Amino acid sequence: MTDEQHAYVDRVATFFTMFGSARAWAEILGWLMICEPAERTQAEIAEDLGLSAGTVSTQLRTHVQLGMVEQVRVRGDRTQRYRLRSGAWFEVMASELGRIQAMGEIARAAAPVLPEDRPERVTELGDLADFFAREWPPLMERMSAQLRKGPA
Repeated sequence: MTDEQHAYVDRVATFFTMFGSARAWAEILGWLMICEPAERTQAEIAEDLGLSAGTVSTQLRTHVQLGMVEQVRVRGDRTQRYRLRSGAWFEVMASELGRIQAMGEIARAAAPVLPEDRPERVTELGDLADFFAREWPPLMERMSAQLRKGPA
């Protein structure tokens, strides 16, 4: 791994750990985003990133379960390889609608206890969530249409 690749993997890992992801999970994601070839064995990933085989196995299983990574086989090779699944990022973004709607529900649930002192602490969340709940589906549809057309 080059210094530039290492810096990128570290940047991806730092970003995702801010949201509670395990560091190794995020490092694997970052590496699978840029590694050449795009398919890597579990042993290669462990060696490339300096992680234990057990850690890589556990984190790859999580990636596969989440649908971010897929297992592939190369003809004539019995070794299981892993790669970032095509369309995974679109699906991640599409799933945001559920989180947006849940944030709106949290804001609405505060109605019986809405504070008189600065109620915007709650109402602002509801307003933002309602806005994005309306705007997110058409935005994702436009992105889907653009992806179907291919690169501009």
